[in-house]
Amino acid sequence: MKKGQVIKQVKINKGLQVIKLDKIYPIEPIKHQDLKQVIYMIDDQKSEIEPFYANSIQFDAHVDGLKIDIICGTGYIAEEQPEWNQLFVNSSGWSGGDGIFSFNMENGNDSFDQKFQGKTLFVFGDTFVGKSNPITQHRLQPHLMPNNTIGYLENGKVDLKINWQEDGSVSGFYKMNPRFDNAGTVALNLVNYDRKEKNVGWLSGYNPKDIELLFDLYKERTISHMELFNYYSEEDEILANRGLKEIKVMGSKDNASWTLISQNTLEKSTGIDHKTRLPIEHSYRFIKIVVPAKNGLGNYNSKDYEEGLYGLNLIKFFNGTQQYRDVYAQSTSTLLKDSEHSWIWLQDGVIIGENLYFIPMVINSDLNQPEGLQFCVKGAALFKTPIVNKTLDISKATQKMAPLFVEKDDSQWLFGNALMPNTEQAGAKNPDGYIYIYGYKSTKGFRELILARVRAENFEYFDDWRFFDGSEWQTDIFSCKPLLSHISCEMSVSPLLKGAYKDKYIAVYTYDTNTPYVAFSLADHPWGPFTNPQKIYHTPEQDIFKSTTYTYNAKAHPHLSSSTDILVTYNTNTYNFDHNMSSYLIYRPRFIKLMDTSK
Repeated sequence: MKKGQVIKQVKINKGLQVIKLDKIYPIEPIKHQDLKQVIYMIDDQKSEIEPFYANSIQFDAHVDGLKIDIICGTGYIAEEQPEWNQLFVNSSGWSGGDGIFSFNMENGNDSFDQKFQGKTLFVFGDTFVGKSNPITQHRLQPHLMPNNTIGYLENGKVDLKINWQEDGSVSGFYKMNPRFDNAGTVALNLVNYDRKEKNVGWLSGYNPKDIELLFDLYKERTISHMELFNYYSEEDEILANRGLKEIKVMGSKDNASWTLISQNTLEKSTGIDHKTRLPIEHSYRFIKIVVPAKNGLGNYNSKDYEEGLYGLNLIKFFNGTQQYRDVYAQSTSTLLKDSEHSWIWLQDGVIIGENLYFIPMVINSDLNQPEGLQFCVKGAALFKTPIVNKTLDISKATQKMAPLFVEKDDSQWLFGNALMPNTEQAGAKNPDGYIYIYGYKSTKGFRELILARVRAENFEYFDDWRFFDGSEWQTDIFSCKPLLSHISCEMSVSPLLKGAYKDKYIAVYTYDTNTPYVAFSLADHPWGPFTNPQKIYHTPEQDIFKSTTYTYNAKAHPHLSSSTDILVTYNTNTYNFDHNMSSYLIYRPRFIKLMDTSK
């Protein structure tokens, strides 16, 4: 269907009459002297913005027998893509997944209009692995679910990969390194700046032989000062006797040659916000705190309180007003350390040079949530994987934690749901050398788009990232101003090179994450301003199991698309495990195309 073509010819009688269309269309404004009113609707909801999109139109006419042509306007029409859908229907081995993202493994070019013929990587989140009966469609038990899998598309065929172990079991390709996956009184608590729990810090073991705390800022940084929050517990003030007393602060550029910065006597803490400010005024990558392992000297133990534990609540590093948040901490002694058993959900990623970077969510179980949603986000991480011969060398992947998940009051901020490289490698029309990283502020389930950016060469150094406050780029993650409402946890933002919206940026997402609507918005710049959400497609999968099936997390795949025929995926799932077991056809990605009517 093209702009100016007749969608439907109708005969309107006097009074109110609703005409239904077979899908959502952009509609040329309908005007006639015998029409009192025309209301454009999507599933009985009035369309409030122009150009109007509708799959039903309400007419209020003065007369009977009024002949009206409903004409296609400028915009997009969504069409299902059965040939793409069929690529991911599989009854043996890989048999369904979500979280689908795609990457150009030829050269990292992420732009539209390439007529791409090379090798594409697909990555998936949770994935079913097992055997299904293609006649009854039932999944046969046992069915396994690793938390991520991958696949390669080449020459029209998809090779779906599963991380089989030597003993025949299945694992995700990406897993948390145990050094980042510990609960207890671990040193990483000292640099977990945005936790809601205020009484979680570091504690040594009982009467340790030596006590050192080592902090890695990942690259050499100018440090003006540091703030130390000595040990304190609101459970009982007497526990402040665990706090550190005499300390040495040392700095190093290479973790080999050390310089004594200062020797200090820390005050015994009188409250959770009690802190000591220590000047540094130098550039280091590593900071080390050395504590004498002697009760009453290294801590505030005394004859009246002799316990043998040494503790600290929090430590912050600054350059002027900027607080460094990208810090790793470890200690020579720890009282309690247990595995959190976290797993990984791969968000969007970006190819920079010869490496693919992901910013996945770190997930834990939360059995207090309803069936199908029994999980919670604990943080974010960064995975860096070399690309060798157009294939991921996952054996050489590295990881670190990412200070990109923060909580404050009733809201959460999380980055990584969409990445847009505006670089020469990515094929940008006007490259500025930045990677634009989108995220969302979530307040009671309502999600709004937020934005950060960083030069490509500094991508893995989070203290070089800057956050958009609506007009300027700031160092503070909490300065982010929401840019667009009703977005989904996974989405895309991409520059259009041709068509009716040439040189605009198109955001594609599911309206409010897991509704039946694929939506889009347009902007003049990566940072907006974005037009109001426009619903463009009503997903039909809810009819499979009306009470439990849902669709979610739509996004575009630019390097597999043209600017005027945009390939879009969304995920399909059901909240009910038995329903998922009854049909292997439910849980898998679906494909549509957004067709520009002006082409």
